[in-house]
Amino acid sequence: MKILFLTHAFNGLAQRLFVELAALGHEVSIEIDVNDAVTAEAVALAAPDLIIAPFLKRAIPASIFSRVPCFVVHPGIPGDRGPSALDWAILEGEADWGVTVLQAEAEMDAGPVWASRCFRMRAAPKSSLYRREVAEGAAQAVLEAVARFARGDAPMSLAELGEDARGRARPLMLQADRAIDWENDDTRTVLAKIHAADGFPGVRDTILCREVLLFGAHDGKGDVPQFSGKMGNVPDFRGAVMATRDGAILRRTVDGAVWITHLKAVPGGGEPTLKLPAAQVLGEALAGVPEARIALDAPDAGPTWREIRYEEHGDVGVLHFAFHNGAMSTAQCVRLLEAIRFAKTRPARCWCSRAGPISGRTASICMRSRPPAGRPMPRGTTSTPSTTWPARSSPRPIA
Repeated sequence: MKILFLTHAFNGLAQRLFVELAALGHEVSIEIDVNDAVTAEAVALAAPDLIIAPFLKRAIPASIFSRVPCFVVHPGIPGDRGPSALDWAILEGEADWGVTVLQAEAEMDAGPVWASRCFRMRAAPKSSLYRREVAEGAAQAVLEAVARFARGDAPMSLAELGEDARGRARPLMLQADRAIDWENDDTRTVLAKIHAADGFPGVRDTILCREVLLFGAHDGKGDVPQFSGKMGNVPDFRGAVMATRDGAILRRTVDGAVWITHLKAVPGGGEPTLKLPAAQVLGEALAGVPEARIALDAPDAGPTWREIRYEEHGDVGVLHFAFHNGAMSTAQCVRLLEAIRFAKTRPARCWCSRAGPISGRTASICMRSRPPAGRPMPRGTTSTPSTTWPARSSPRPIA
C-alpha cells in the first residue's frame, strides 16, 4: 500500500511508525506539513492510498481528507478532542489514558475511530509518557488501523463506541491553567503542572525577580530537613530557592520541595532564549544559596534528584545516570567520567550502567558562546560536581 506521512516533524513516533510500516512492505513517503499548498502538491506527487498524520499541529485541509482517507494519531482516549490531550490528562491526574487513530473530518479529533490503545499513567513528564506509553500504543493502534483499512473494514463512530468513548472536548491549555500557586499548591500539584508542560511550553513563573519558564521537576522532599531554616540570605518562604545541585535548584513547596533542573528566560522582545540548567539562567541571583553536595554512593534519605549515583548489590555495582532529555553538556560528561572512574575502584566483581534516554551533546549549552579569557563562566556551567566521591587510591584509566 502507498502511504504518505503528513507530519509537523519527523519525530521519534513518526520514525517508529515509518520503520514498522516499511517492514510490512508498505511504500511509505514523508511530507513535513508546512502549508496547504505544499501539502496538496505532496499528495498529488505521492498519489497515496492512505495518509497518516502521526504528529500534526494544525488541521488537515478538507480538500485533502475529502479525496484521500486520512488517519490522525491522537494522544488521547476515544472521544477526547483538543490540542492539549496529554497535558490535561497529567494535570487532572488521570489513572488511565490512551492513544486513538481516527479518521480526519471537518471537526478536529472528532472523526470515526479505526483503533485505540489504553495504558496506565505514570507520574512522569509529558515527554517521557509520549516517548514510551504513547509511542507503544500508537504503533499498535496504527498497525491495526492499517490492517483494517486494507481489509475494507469501516471505522466506528463515537456513538457506536458508547461508554468506551469517555473523552470530551477540551481547550488548548493556557499558562493560566498551568500557573503554580506556591502558597497553596502541594508538591504533587507542582510536579503535575511542570510535568504537563514538559518539553513545551514550560510553566511561566518568577524566580528571584526573573521571568522564566520551568522544566524538569523532581520531588525533593528528602532534602528539606538539611536546608530548612539554614538558607543564609535566602528567606524560608514557599517558592524560595533553598539550594542548588549540579545546575538544578531546590524550591520550597507547601509540604516539601521540588528540584527544577532547567529554565528558559522569558524573552523581553529580543532574540529567542535557550533552555539551560537553572543555575546558569539565574547566575549571580543565586549568590548565598547553598550547594547541596551528596556523595556518589550515599543512599537516598527520601525523595530527591541526583543525575548520577552508584550502588552495589553484592558483587555487582550499578551506576545510574539520567540527564534531562538524554543530552549531556561538557560538565555532565566530566561528572560521568569521574563516576565511572570511581566505580572501577570499587571491590565489585563487575558493574553495569543504568542510563536514561541518551541523545548526545546538549545543543543549548553548545550554542552558548564561551566568555572571553579572564571572565568567569556563569554559575551552573562549571564542571565542578555537586556529587562528591569518596577518597580512593590511584584510579585506573578508562579502558
